[in-house]
Amino acid sequence: MDEQARKVLDENQREQFNLHGSRKDIEATSEHPVMYKALHSTPRTKHPFNLYRDIRSEPDAIEETLEITSDPIDKVCEELVTRDINTIINIGLPTSLFVGEVVTSAIVHHARVKSWYMDSTEFMLSRMPMDAGNTAYFFYSGSGSTHDTNAAAKMVQERGGYSVAFTSVAGSLITKNCTNSIVCAGGMDTGGSDTFHYATRVAAGLLLSFKLGAILNEGDNDIETKIRELHGAPSQMRTRFDAWDARCWSIAKRFWKKRGILVVGGGPNWGSAEEMALKFDEMAHNPAKAMIPTRHLHGVLGLTDESILTIILGAPGSPHEKWLRQVMDVTTILKAPSIALVNDEETCMADQADYVVRFPTNDEYIYALMVIPVLQLMPYYFAVADGTINPDCQRSNIPKHAKAWNHIFPPGSH
Repeated sequence: MDEQARKVLDENQREQFNLHGSRKDIEATSEHPVMYKALHSTPRTKHPFNLYRDIRSEPDAIEETLEITSDPIDKVCEELVTRDINTIINIGLPTSLFVGEVVTSAIVHHARVKSWYMDSTEFMLSRMPMDAGNTAYFFYSGSGSTHDTNAAAKMVQERGGYSVAFTSVAGSLITKNCTNSIVCAGGMDTGGSDTFHYATRVAAGLLLSFKLGAILNEGDNDIETKIRELHGAPSQMRTRFDAWDARCWSIAKRFWKKRGILVVGGGPNWGSAEEMALKFDEMAHNPAKAMIPTRHLHGVLGLTDESILTIILGAPGSPHEKWLRQVMDVTTILKAPSIALVNDEETCMADQADYVVRFPTNDEYIYALMVIPVLQLMPYYFAVADGTINPDCQRSNIPKHAKAWNHIFPPGSH
């Protein structure tokens, strides 16, 4: 890391504060988990946990986000065109990075602008030459206070780059460290995993990608159709939510004891696979791996057996369909359990899978938004089925884990 980047890190370290509590709080975390104190939310000891209510709120939060971010997104699109931006880099950490993965694919496909994604810290450490003239930097932080993401944004700001913050908290630090901001609905999650943070920023990122595409590729009626379907997605999600909820609980009761989970998706749904795997890690503490189809086919045939659950994100219209079907064939041959998340018309993968969850869309990008409640409900219910896990807390309700949280995330780190 160069001296300027190190200085930015040190300054942000001093600006932040410790969310994880005193020694006394840590020692008493089994009685009142420090995660709840950090989030200022009401402790829960059984279903419905706070995360469940956060997930259930997503259709409303997405609908409001699409409304309140429309004008700011128009302004950002205008700025991107005025500045003749030809490259967009999407930057964040864990869930925020996965938002960036979905948005990267959408920008390339619909706006036809070069784009990629990077971990916030890797961005700072990579010594990447910074083109302040024709590159835009999109920074994702749900709370707006993620330390390394703010440090990266400040580094871009000090070098004269154009940047946009995607956050859920107006006036948060990330909004001060970026040129423009897109503030989504919902505020702070009340559970310890970013749930509607992820959903609302995916929605805003897709809307920006579609609108930018409509400007740069005038007359593309397909993009206008996608914008209309995007605005209709929250209503569709409300209609399906109870059915998705019941199916996820059925699946969890059957498979929560499995040794590990593989989540397979491609294109924008590589980000979806990453998000689902992380939620299995965070909420249910089930070891999970996200992978694109060809990584699965070239790397985990020896791993896959009856004790490993494979979840296939069979997005409609995906150019990865051939390889996704091969993954399903492999699970069938190996007699490994599988779940297919597909649209209403799909039959090939659905007929082979042990369980099927369906979504009312024919577009892989709208699917990446619509699938989100299921990406999160299924891991949530794996935790509930276990009966010993509080999915809100990421085990910070156990003193040794609370100590680890406090050690690895000292004051100013998150």
